[in-house]
Amino acid sequence: MSGRPEKKQKIAESKEEAKVEDAEMKDAEAKPAVEKPKVPEPPKELETDAAPISGAKNQETVTFLTPDTTLNVLSSANGSILMSLNEGGIQHLMAGARASVGVSKGRYMFEVKVLELVHVADPVVQGNNNNNRMSKNVVRVGFSTAGSSLILGATADSICFDSDGAIFHDKKRTVGSLRFGRDNVVAVLLNLDEKSENANTVSLFKDGKRVSQPQALPEGLKGKTLFPHIGFKNASVHVNFGPTPLAPLPFTCHMVQDAAKAHVKVTAYAAPADGKYDVAFPVSLPDEGTFAWLDMFLEKNPTYTELSDRMIMDWAQKSGVWKNRGYENKSCNDKPEGNFQVKELDDGSIRKALFSIAPLQSRNYIVMEVRGNLMKDTRKELLSKFEMPGFKKTALVVVGEPTADFKKKTAEYTLKAKQEASDRAFKVKKMEEKRQKMVAKQAKEAEKKKNKLEKERAKKLAEAKKKMEAEKKKKEAAAAKKEGEEEEQKDEEEEKKEEPEPMEVEEEEEEEAVDLLSIDVFGVEDILDVGAKMPLFKEFGHEDWTLMSLRFELHLLAHAFRKDVDDPERPGIPLDHLPFYYQKYFHKNLTTKEYGVESVADIIKLVSDAVYLTPQQVLDSQLSEEMETFAVFATLTEEARRFRLVRIDLGEEDAKLKIAVVQASKGGAGGPQTKGLWGKGAQTGAGAAKGTWGGVPQQPQQAFWGSKGDSAKGGKGTLMGKGFAVKGPQTPQSQVAPAMQKPGAVAVRPAAVTMPPPAARWETPAAKGVVKGSGTVVAPKGAAKGAAAVAPGKGAWPTPTSSYGKAPQTTKGASKGSQPYGKPADKGKGGKDANKGSWGAAAGGKAWGGKGGKW
Repeated sequence: MSGRPEKKQKIAESKEEAKVEDAEMKDAEAKPAVEKPKVPEPPKELETDAAPISGAKNQETVTFLTPDTTLNVLSSANGSILMSLNEGGIQHLMAGARASVGVSKGRYMFEVKVLELVHVADPVVQGNNNNNRMSKNVVRVGFSTAGSSLILGATADSICFDSDGAIFHDKKRTVGSLRFGRDNVVAVLLNLDEKSENANTVSLFKDGKRVSQPQALPEGLKGKTLFPHIGFKNASVHVNFGPTPLAPLPFTCHMVQDAAKAHVKVTAYAAPADGKYDVAFPVSLPDEGTFAWLDMFLEKNPTYTELSDRMIMDWAQKSGVWKNRGYENKSCNDKPEGNFQVKELDDGSIRKALFSIAPLQSRNYIVMEVRGNLMKDTRKELLSKFEMPGFKKTALVVVGEPTADFKKKTAEYTLKAKQEASDRAFKVKKMEEKRQKMVAKQAKEAEKKKNKLEKERAKKLAEAKKKMEAEKKKKEAAAAKKEGEEEEQKDEEEEKKEEPEPMEVEEEEEEEAVDLLSIDVFGVEDILDVGAKMPLFKEFGHEDWTLMSLRFELHLLAHAFRKDVDDPERPGIPLDHLPFYYQKYFHKNLTTKEYGVESVADIIKLVSDAVYLTPQQVLDSQLSEEMETFAVFATLTEEARRFRLVRIDLGEEDAKLKIAVVQASKGGAGGPQTKGLWGKGAQTGAGAAKGTWGGVPQQPQQAFWGSKGDSAKGGKGTLMGKGFAVKGPQTPQSQVAPAMQKPGAVAVRPAAVTMPPPAARWETPAAKGVVKGSGTVVAPKGAAKGAAAVAPGKGAWPTPTSSYGKAPQTTKGASKGSQPYGKPADKGKGGKDANKGSWGAAAGGKAWGGKGGKW
């Protein structure tokens, strides 16, 4: 019976729970469901299917003509497959080919399929430069105007997409598409239809899908006829101009080959009347406007291809090849200095390769060699390269009164050069003003931060002081209370009373330890504090300091010599003359033995990240002449130190440096004995400012002359805490004997020597002090107060019964050795058998206390 009420209660509770659950379900149904964020839909495709072409269609085959291709382009028989040469340095240059049919109206496309990407060997990089690594595989597709540069995207006359997903126009790179690579088919669509919503745009499609939104044409290209253009490096491509696409687009679009005749323009070059192409050799004088005349000639004769070192330099610049000190710094146009730090580009291999390819292509050439065309042997060699039957050779004499158009063009060049120089100066001025504003702003922020930290520190100190005072009052109150309670046992309490505990001060939080090896040396803003007040050069050894100094000196020498000489014919110091100029500028010798190498060139290799040798074996600097801070030398040294340690850990023995340690200089011959003052008398010779005993620096723990605080009032020297009698420019490793000590004696610990009391003054310089057997120096009888302490003069030293840790020696001079004062010399009283050589002197023949081998 007792279980029935409990059962009824459980049933009632379950009903109540069910009602609550039903109510919650109804509330949940009443609430609106939380919507998931919608994925943004791709932009609507505005391109529509192309209408059938009405009227005549283009009947000319779209192909690539030889004058509209670079020298390193190889094409198949039908012209649809293009490849580039990959040897002799040409692999570093872009190849370019422009189609023969251009579009001026309507909407048309062409396709390119990447057949292969050629991986060439790493270039032989000179110095420590990492900018020119393995040549990159590049494919560019776009449009350009007739007669423009064949390097696509390098000028304002072209626009293109590249395989890295970027858009190039006038050397400017912007991200605007997806990447493409091997086996991909990319289509470039040019929309010049004024009725279309995408008029005057260019788009990229990959395997039939859009990968770039319509990009507006630059203003300089609107209204002009645009020709399909391909650019590539270390790659092979197949070009399809139509009429059938390889990868159809989401909408129908006509291809260039199927364009309306009224919408296109065809490029054509007339073949030579006699079937022979012209090879022109200008004959001119240096610095007489030769290259200005050449520019005018090429402008009037676009079918001619220039062959010169200037052309190679311009080609490399447009191809994006890195050059030391930039392309603006030219010594001359005829033979500009390379400084690419890539073997094939600097040693002339690329020039030989181009002159080998040129005779195999049917086109007109102009060989611009100012000096070479004036030299019989060089001119004969150049002529021999074009002995093929399809060429004729012409000499163009460019000497005499210039024409009116040439004068006008020269004036335009001069005005343009001045304007560019003025623009550069204005830009530099603006940048300097901006930099100064930034520096001022940073200084202001640093000052504000410093003031804030000082306020916080003062606040913490005030709080700590307040806390200490409260603790002090609390303890004083407790002590007073305890003293009152135990007043009856006052005497006993005083003996047991403990000193109050020192106040505790909050210790400043220690900064977290910094792992020096994990820090990017080129990202450090302050080399004196990379974190936790740790300098970047914390782990430098003597070899690192030596190499850092060498980097700075050779960098400074390269720039200083160039500025002092101010002669374009002498751009730097030849390797053979480097030791001579190093001694002239820095007043010290540059010897290979000190750096543990065989030649001066090996010394430069040690610091090749700062300086290097040009192919002409001339010293040059990797760094700019103008720099805001010299911290880069510490940064380079730390980076080199880390790399050296890695090589050593890998077992490379040649990574270990053999730089000699510069030791302390030896003292000179002993001079006349001076007053015997502690820390002054008995020096190691007149020429030994840092005198070492026997030429070997002693360690501080080997000998002590006393403890901190002991001093003889009669002298100026003081016995320091490290146990040295310090005086003048002496270093912590040099020790000076007390003035009254005899040669050959061994310095002992302070416990064995009792110094004269502070109030002691000795006798006049004529008298002699006495050294007791215990080592205590006692003033002789009758010594006047205030008299200066002196070392024994000429004559015998104190008797053998006295000692200073060891029996005194009475010989002339002490032998060299690692012990203080040298080893005991031969017995005698300053006679003829005394050993030669004094402290710090290498057998100089002069005695410690005087001249001529006497005391």
